[in-house]
Amino acid sequence: MKLNQILPHGNVRRHIFKTTVAAAIVFAPLMLAPSPASAETRGYVISWFATATNNPDFVQNCPKAAGDLHRLKFGAAANGQLQNGNTGDRDHALVNGKPVPPLDYPDAVVKDPNQETVVGKYAYGFDLGGPAANKFIDPETHEKVDDQLWRAIGCANNFQQTPPSMPYTEGLGWNALIDSAPGWAMQITGTDLSKDGPVTVTLDRTMRHLDRDALGAVRSNDSYVLDPDPRSHNVLSGEIRDGVLTIKPAYIYIESTMPFYSQIDLKDAHMRIRSAAGGKLLGYWGGYTDWHKWAYMYSSRPANSDPVGYYRALEKLADADPDPVTGRNRLISTTWRMEAVPAFLAAADGKILAVASSAGLGGRVHALDVAENRASSEPSTGTKSAQ
Repeated sequence: MKLNQILPHGNVRRHIFKTTVAAAIVFAPLMLAPSPASAETRGYVISWFATATNNPDFVQNCPKAAGDLHRLKFGAAANGQLQNGNTGDRDHALVNGKPVPPLDYPDAVVKDPNQETVVGKYAYGFDLGGPAANKFIDPETHEKVDDQLWRAIGCANNFQQTPPSMPYTEGLGWNALIDSAPGWAMQITGTDLSKDGPVTVTLDRTMRHLDRDALGAVRSNDSYVLDPDPRSHNVLSGEIRDGVLTIKPAYIYIESTMPFYSQIDLKDAHMRIRSAAGGKLLGYWGGYTDWHKWAYMYSSRPANSDPVGYYRALEKLADADPDPVTGRNRLISTTWRMEAVPAFLAAADGKILAVASSAGLGGRVHALDVAENRASSEPSTGTKSAQ
């Protein structure tokens, strides 16, 4: 009998899955003589995923916005009314001299909103080889990094959030996604994950949505069957060094569902991940993404900001993959912050692929969220813990 035939649903499914895993662990030594080089695979599901924000430096990042509470000067509200007490002009778009919806025709908007962009020094990310003039300094690694998406949007109201709060619109979409759409799973495989060394990172979708605990967070140590669809299957080479997992630059594609991102499509992808208490993972993914698709996620359901302003800022600051006809860059450097919790993972045929573990990667457990380990020499307004 296949494992997915005996795991019907809910708590019964989780109980049987965990019992099966435990039995396999107990009796495997009796059936097989394990090789000293046998691999260990730990399983996780992504429990938090959003644009990496860096708000402690808001005054330095956005001096105009910091001095003006009603900083949204343009808007595309259908009824012509701006929200949250903001004042200014509506966006107007013209095609062949006739008015058209500005969110459908952002290139035809008469007046560029000239949304303020980030001028501060610090942002989370990775060195993708972009121009020196575009570089931020990562407050955790102290290295120069590329994150032009943050430069474009970091002064907008929606992004004045610090973990564990997500940017407003992404938070709404993410909470709808995890209750109704398949989740994202991660496997980490190595000879001994309690030590530094080479690893393989595998990403897939799950066959069902994620489970929440009594406090509304994604539950740890639940069981999930992986979707065999190859479109969201990613196998990445990496290593753990000093308790931090990184990967060799690669291409990542994972399908998703609106109202969140319709997909994660990341070129020259990088990762930096470490363990917190209970086996939880905290870290960052970065690389280049299609800025048009990012803009669509926001402009398809505007919320308390100016999607046309986003669109124009992203267009101006995009920094990779020029169109051969227009010369305009189609990709923009970006960074996402992620969390993951331990999970038991199985293939559709019932094969157990990964087990949940509370142990730290490389034998290390970091007490603080990486977002708290700031190295900024400028005054900070303070951050919150995500624990």
